[in-house]
Amino acid sequence: SVSITGFVYPVVVHWVWDSQGFLSAFNPNSVLGGAIDFAGSGVVHMTGGVAALVGAKVVGPRLGRYDEDGLAMPIPPSNTTLQVLGTFILWLGWYGFNGGSA
Repeated sequence: SVSITGFVYPVVVHWVWDSQGFLSAFNPNSVLGGAIDFAGSGVVHMTGGVAALVGAKVVGPRLGRYDEDGLAMPIPPSNTTLQVLGTFILWLGWYGFNGGSA
């Protein structure tokens, strides 16, 4: 989190939001005409998505997911109570974020 927030995100923000950034729609020399980022959501979600993809590649599949032949093994069931609790917490945060940003 510290490395993404302190080093990666500011660089990507500069590329898109700064008028001299090579992905900025306000730069006449931008790549493919630049990107118009509505409320910052494009930069935030692109950075998070790429970071998640790199993290998944680095960590790899979970242990015991595949057998010796490379075939997928069935995943044992998870805790349904914690799944429902996590869904409600995420839902509550979504309402707080969207209501606060409107």
